[in-house]
Amino acid sequence: MSFRMLRIRDTWIWLAKVCLFLVLVPITPLASSAQEADPPAEKQNDVAAAKLTGARLRIPLPIKGSVDTNIKQSLQRLLSRLNDGDPRPVVILEMDATKAEQTQGSEFERSLSLARFLTSKEAARLKTVAFLKGKIEGHAVLIPLACEQIVMHPDAELGNAGIDESSISMTMRHAYEEIAGYRNTLPPELALGMLDPSLEIYRVNNRRFVDGAEYEKLKAEGEVATSEKLVEKGKMALLTATELRQDLQLISHISENYRQLATLLEIPENQITQDLGLDRDWKAARFIMDGDISNRMVQRTSLSMQDAIHGGVNFVLIDLHSTGGDPIACENMVNFLLGLPDAVHTVTLVTDEALANSALIAMACDEIAIAPNAKLGGAGSYAYSHEGRHDLENYLVRISPEANRSWSVWGAMNDPDLEVFHYERPGTALAKFLSEREAAELPDAKEWKRGQAITTPNEPLQITGSQALDWGIADSQAASVAEIAQHYGLPDELEVPKQNWAHRFVEVLASPSLAFFCLFVGVMAMISEFKAPGVGVPGFIAAICFGLFFWSRFLNGTAGWLEAMLFVGGIFFILMELFVLPGFGIFGLGGGAMIITSIVLAMQTFVWPTTDYELKQVPYSLGSVVVIFFGMIAAVLFAKHILPRTPYLNQTMLDAPDEETMEEIRRRETIVDLTHLVGNTGQALTPLRPSGKAKIGHEIVSVSSDGDMIEQGEKVVVVQVRGNYAIVRATT
Repeated sequence: MSFRMLRIRDTWIWLAKVCLFLVLVPITPLASSAQEADPPAEKQNDVAAAKLTGARLRIPLPIKGSVDTNIKQSLQRLLSRLNDGDPRPVVILEMDATKAEQTQGSEFERSLSLARFLTSKEAARLKTVAFLKGKIEGHAVLIPLACEQIVMHPDAELGNAGIDESSISMTMRHAYEEIAGYRNTLPPELALGMLDPSLEIYRVNNRRFVDGAEYEKLKAEGEVATSEKLVEKGKMALLTATELRQDLQLISHISENYRQLATLLEIPENQITQDLGLDRDWKAARFIMDGDISNRMVQRTSLSMQDAIHGGVNFVLIDLHSTGGDPIACENMVNFLLGLPDAVHTVTLVTDEALANSALIAMACDEIAIAPNAKLGGAGSYAYSHEGRHDLENYLVRISPEANRSWSVWGAMNDPDLEVFHYERPGTALAKFLSEREAAELPDAKEWKRGQAITTPNEPLQITGSQALDWGIADSQAASVAEIAQHYGLPDELEVPKQNWAHRFVEVLASPSLAFFCLFVGVMAMISEFKAPGVGVPGFIAAICFGLFFWSRFLNGTAGWLEAMLFVGGIFFILMELFVLPGFGIFGLGGGAMIITSIVLAMQTFVWPTTDYELKQVPYSLGSVVVIFFGMIAAVLFAKHILPRTPYLNQTMLDAPDEETMEEIRRRETIVDLTHLVGNTGQALTPLRPSGKAKIGHEIVSVSSDGDMIEQGEKVVVVQVRGNYAIVRATT
């Protein structure tokens, strides 16, 4: 190839390189941007996992058996979720010794094993905070000593580490010095003072802690300006939260609940509401609440839950699909869930909707799992009256600390007049959604800045599942029961407890059809008893029927002592009218009104309807009045036409005399002629209520007053004669 051809080839190669360079230079940044804008799914998951800034882990007390192993496995699982470069999440190790059996009995080896893990290089990626409640004694004291921070409940105490030991070995002393010296959260000398009753512990010059021997040495050298004996010889140190925080300034904070703790540690509340001890031996059960919330549904669900928990269930999943319902029933369900033992973990799953006051059931659970497109709160089948909204707000304020959730958003879901705002704490990533009332009650209210309102005027707040997750209202995302089961390592198909025969019997008793039947038969039997008093068979049947009626209403949650007392009082006044004070009518009418009122109230949870939901219940209540009316008619017809012709039953009442018998009675009555006594006066020999005896002239005759009660000895005058007795009237 000639030299000329080589130069031409080299020129073309150079031009091609220049063109390629000019093309690749603008393309390369675009490709990089595309990769950054659309990271792979694995990268997205890593980013989502990095959002974890806080977690809570409950440490069962006393520490024995496999407690230390389970806690370490839970922490290792949490560590596996972290990526390189992620910030250290705050892990709250909750130690609750509010029960007497939890305060003592922790094993030294188990406690030391867990404490050494907390101080290990592996756990250095976690910021550990001990949250103490109750009296933390025994070797469980090693756990807060191994944490970076200690936060205590106002009523908590810490100390008496050697309470389970008859003697303190050098191994124990070295272990406490090792753990306390590593963190220096509490001085090693004070830790030994909690362990060994043979030591005296002093605080010297405000910040230095020494034992008795060191104190004497410092005193001899003249280095003691101020001193205070903290632990006397023969005793172990047991210090309160106030002493450790205010006097000694050794713990970081005092907190009453998780909400305060989250604020103090500057982490989102929803990240510490669920216990990350997922390696527990869960025994789960699923409970479906589908449809309007009623007393009957709540009664059935709560009874099933109680039986399941007594059978060992410690994981309760509530599959909630509802548009709201009876406010009393909702509050009863909330109170029931809040009253469950701490060992029972409750989760509400909302895959579709939980509108109006049904959302309160989710608020009462330990964890809320929700689908992104689900709806929470907003207009539903029940709307509170103006007074009801005020009562609901006070109720939510009262239960909010126990539920460990802010109440404002849940109140706005049912109250269109409640305004909720977005609050931020400048300088932090913390955000809350609060009403002005709740914001003003924060211990650090001045540090929070109010933003825009999240509510719409005159409309109850409704949020989607995505919003609930973003705002920290919900705790986790789940679109099915299978996702919950996978998250907790449960079977894919969770068991729905079946009703036993006792529950089915209660269900039948609580049915409205049985209530109306018992009411109908009871009214018939009661009237039959009044027509033939003293026999007892109809009265016994009436007592059984009314007893079943009120029992069924009690099981349904609509009747209580008030309704029962009104009913018994009504029966009492009717009996007074019949046998003690006949003729006036006021006791009979009043007693009847009390009976009807008690039955109507027993069919509903309100006194006067104020909402659409309550108006829908009115026909059922009025149906009880119709049943009473038809029961009375049926009782009269039964007593007049059927009972006299029924074998055996016809002996329970007297037949009305026929015409011949009546004529004979009138003839016998005319044998005694008292017409000559009309206009004569005399004296009542017995109290006339209204019948009795009186002496008219020289004759003692049977008399009856014309309506007034006449006392014995009063003067009377005969105004009329009926057969063989006279009608008299008091002369005064």
